[in-house]
Order: sequence, then C-alpha cells, then structure tokens
Amino acid sequence: MTGALRIAGNAGGLFHLRDGAVIAIDSPGSPGAETLLVGSGRIGAQDWAAALADSVAAGSLQAALAARGLLRPVEARALALALVQDGAFAVAAGEVEEHDVVDDLGDVPLLPVAGGVEVGLLLSETARRLDAVASLAVPVEPYRDRVVPGREVAGPAAERREVVLHATGRRTVRDIAFAVGRSLYPVTVEISRMLGGGVLEIASPVASFSFSHGGLAALRSRAELADAGRPG
Repeated sequence: MTGALRIAGNAGGLFHLRDGAVIAIDSPGSPGAETLLVGSGRIGAQDWAAALADSVAAGSLQAALAARGLLRPVEARALALALVQDGAFAVAAGEVEEHDVVDDLGDVPLLPVAGGVEVGLLLSETARRLDAVASLAVPVEPYRDRVVPGREVAGPAAERREVVLHATGRRTVRDIAFAVGRSLYPVTVEISRMLGGGVLEIASPVASFSFSHGGLAALRSRAELADAGRPG
C-alpha cells in the first residue's frame, strides 16, 4: 500500500508507506532529524532553518543540506534509515492502543528513505532491539522510568556525563534522549547499562513528582484516598 499507518498509544506514531515499504516514521517518542542534527550541535539552528527554506525550491531537504555542505548524501541516507529504525523501536517499546490506515500520506516526510525499508526487515530489527534491552541487567522503560545520579562516579565518556547532567529525576529516558540530541534506542541501552553499573538509579516517586504535583489528590494512592474518606 501507499499511505500511512497511524498508531495510537504511548508514544504511538505515524508510519509512512510507499508501495508496501516504510519510508519514514514520525513518533513523539523518537527524536526527529532536527533534534538529532541541531540538538546535538552537529548543525546550527540558522543553517537548519536556511536548509528548510531551500528545500521548498529544491524539493528535497537532503538535497538542500548537501548543497550547503551540511550533510553528505551518504550521511543523509544513513540518518533517514536510523530515523525509521528508531521510530519503530519507539512505538514498539511503548503501548499500542489502536491503529488505523489512511490512504493519503499527508505531509511529505523531511528525510524519507529512498526505496523504503521492507516491513519484514524492520520488524526483525525492532524485535532484536527490544530483546537487547530486555536482556540487560537493569532494563529501563523509556516512557515511565525517571533516573537520578547513582553512587558510582560516571565514566569519562562525554556522552555519559551529558546523560548524568540531565538525570534530574524529572526526565524519562525519552526526555533525556531529546535533551541530548540522540536516538531513543541507544540512550535506552546506555541508561540501562548505567543503572546496572550504579552510575544512575531509578528515581523514587517522591523525587519524580513532588516538585510540581505532590499536592494533587489524583496522585495519591487509592488506599490512601479511601482511608482519608473513612470516618474516624
């Protein structure tokens, strides 16, 4: 088919298909091209905006980035494939509530994969990634678990130091991926390993929510609310 498969859930996503192959995936759980390029500091915000403007006339963001010397064609193709693979992982790692198919693709994806990705290959790669995370000593849930620095001193790698910097107890793994400008899957794996090594710890509910929501009755346990409603 040519169209789009829309997945509702947490985080959900939109699969763009052309002739039965997946050419792009948009998911709020997975950082997009702008986050990976601009958020990581690889491309400046002004250069990105200029390339977007150029892409209207060029008919392709990839061509506009290449014309400005910001991203070589081989790098753009690799990025487009990485976005599809990470988007599929982001959808599968969350909760799927329902789906529907639409015939119209709607907006053209910024960086589609030329020729698309065969569905069977994408499924097997997504399953491999899910299994890889589940096999780690401390697997982490990207949309639920929040982390804080642990007792062990973080290693010298700059990527680890950046993750620790954003591990405030308020951010989920998904939030940290967006903050550091990296794809969800590698950040999920890295944080899981850091949890296993004591560099990070799962934040307690108090640390995660009390900063802004601690006084809300909706966040109190049902048992606590029931006790409060009983006569003394």
